[in-house]
Amino acid sequence: MKTKLLLLLVVIFSSLANAQVAKCGEKEKQLNQYLVDAEYKKASETWEDVKITCPSFSEKIYLLGNKVLQYQIEIADPKEKEDKVTALLQLYDQYDKYYPNNKNGNFEKRALALINNKVGKPDDLFSYLNQAFEKEKETFANSQAVYVYFEMCFDHYKQNKSIIPLEELIDKYCAVSSLIAENNRKFTFKKEEYNRVSLGIELLMKDVLTKENMIPYAKKKLDKNAIDSSWLEATAKALSVECKNSPVFGSVASKLDSDRPTSTSAYYVATYNLNTGNQEKSIEYYKKSAELATDSIEKATIYYSIATILSNSDKATAEKMVLNALGSNPSNGRYFIFLANLYANSANDCGTNENERSAIYKLASTTALKAIDVEPRLKPTADAMSAEYLKKVTLNSDSKVNSVKIGCWIQQTVKF
Repeated sequence: MKTKLLLLLVVIFSSLANAQVAKCGEKEKQLNQYLVDAEYKKASETWEDVKITCPSFSEKIYLLGNKVLQYQIEIADPKEKEDKVTALLQLYDQYDKYYPNNKNGNFEKRALALINNKVGKPDDLFSYLNQAFEKEKETFANSQAVYVYFEMCFDHYKQNKSIIPLEELIDKYCAVSSLIAENNRKFTFKKEEYNRVSLGIELLMKDVLTKENMIPYAKKKLDKNAIDSSWLEATAKALSVECKNSPVFGSVASKLDSDRPTSTSAYYVATYNLNTGNQEKSIEYYKKSAELATDSIEKATIYYSIATILSNSDKATAEKMVLNALGSNPSNGRYFIFLANLYANSANDCGTNENERSAIYKLASTTALKAIDVEPRLKPTADAMSAEYLKKVTLNSDSKVNSVKIGCWIQQTVKF
């Protein structure tokens, strides 16, 4: 008898549960349709019901409820806005309660609700941002939120520097810089946003990221973080500001390039070697950096850097590098300006007679004018350069010379 009663109760409860699931499913569909149809009053009423009767039915109800509450905040009277934001914060609380492993980044969203609507207490804002950074780093991607977080950390340090070690602030800078770098890799379409945030943070830290602070910090922390590529990346970036010839910068950059070789890591190694007099190794790593670069503008910039370094010592390679730069970024007229100067500065070295020197200046003039085709704003500069070079061309229209072959590293034939 007891067994039959137990089975009956199981059937009853199962039926009730199934009925509730069906009812919640219908309400979710209804809520979604109201939002599609922009019937926000009905959507609001349905949300108020769903959050009580179906709190654990699905994550989607919270995503729909978020839309309802965001709309209410948007149209709210200024006096009521904070109450509406509070209701949104309660939604995130309930969401995290029933779906503690969700990947919605609700601490960041709480913070943004306060930031965007200019409500709430600073302590609450910092708490949300800090929890987003500590617990939800993989979804902490809003550039404004990341900047506000570091700014609050920086202000907290300034107000309490007598009791907070400088090392702690630099640690936070490195951790946030690592987050920005990772977000930059994941969300390449937001690169400009993250770069602006990075510049803003560096501006805050300009009096901190000095060689007096960074060299002792890096020396102390290097052994502990020798295999932490995120720390190495952020610290190398900080050291590259004022410590380009410091051995610890070389060590950090080399370990980073060994652990996680990228265009940036190779660039740091190249920078260190350039600033310590090892030009050959510097060029080797600049080339590696250019080859690893995935962004065409970045690749062109690195090739151009190599060209400028070699413009006096190895003009042939300098020419090759600036042509590589043009291949990656053909719309940069300054590369033609550089190339024109490179030719003109070789007139005496490569011109074995007056005709060859004239040909080199003619080539320089023609090259300078190419800058105008790709970057019209350079016309005044290019015209002036061209005119100056042409003054040094001694061959005239009466000359019987139709073309001159230039040897040396230039290896071009110029027609007159």
